[in-house]
Amino acid sequence: MVDGLVKVSSEDAFDTVLERATAAIEKRGIHIFAVIDHKKNARDAGMDMDNATVIIFGSPEAGTKLMQDKLSIAIDLPLRILISSEDNKTILRYYNPLHMAKEHRLDRNLDVINKVSGLLNAIVMEAAGKA
Repeated sequence: MVDGLVKVSSEDAFDTVLERATAAIEKRGIHIFAVIDHKKNARDAGMDMDNATVIIFGSPEAGTKLMQDKLSIAIDLPLRILISSEDNKTILRYYNPLHMAKEHRLDRNLDVINKVSGLLNAIVMEAAGKA
């Protein structure tokens, strides 16, 4: 069975991991659509919380191929990585594309899913300082 949510921890500082993740995505020529800083948004609302930032990114070419197979996968695209501070560690989480394929019953383009899965894992491991 393929787990849906993948969790990788890093001993490195949150800001370092966030910078590495952004650089790892950009150096591969992948478009970053948005970066959501939940801590800043909480602070703007007069509240406080630990670091939690979501990077939303992807390739319209790869994503479109998947959506042409099963449009329902659009709910899970573009890809996202959550980077957070928890228990004196930096944690990276992402939704496993292999699990997405199973959930949405993709029939074609499994080569794309496998490539995206490997790429996402490589980005996260690089960001965590484990590559």
